[in-house]
Amino acid sequence: MLEKKLRRHLAQLKDPKLVLYYKSGKRDYSEAANAIATSLGRFTEATLCFSFCISGDGWGIDPQPDERWVRYRQWRGAQGENRRLFDAPGHLFGSHEAEQLSRTLVFAFELGWDALLGVKPGRQLLSLSHHDRLDVYRGFGGRSLADKLIPLGYWRR
Repeated sequence: MLEKKLRRHLAQLKDPKLVLYYKSGKRDYSEAANAIATSLGRFTEATLCFSFCISGDGWGIDPQPDERWVRYRQWRGAQGENRRLFDAPGHLFGSHEAEQLSRTLVFAFELGWDALLGVKPGRQLLSLSHHDRLDVYRGFGGRSLADKLIPLGYWRR
């Protein structure tokens, strides 16, 4: 339901206002995630909705599971959510949970999620793609977010 609501909002906005690309891999995404979380300013609610990942949701039968998925599932379990990501794809954050939002964004970058981030107030909307692309449709400080991410290795085309 959360994803449908974000997708409706996305359809109304059409083209992104800002598109940034990055080279995924084993790197530290914490500065980028913090830049995104702090660009929100004061928010009342943020929803990060997972929609796809090439490697699934980390619940495969692989005898040697990806350590990043193991860390994510342990973190998610510590937050009180033990269902599969496919079964419960939404992460909801209150105004006092910017640090948790940032941590979840790190996982989204590390694991290569396709995801939507919607934030109130202001109906801010951003999407992440496993194609190493970040689209800002509304809010997030626009150009000031780009100014923070470009020195971290993100770029425009």
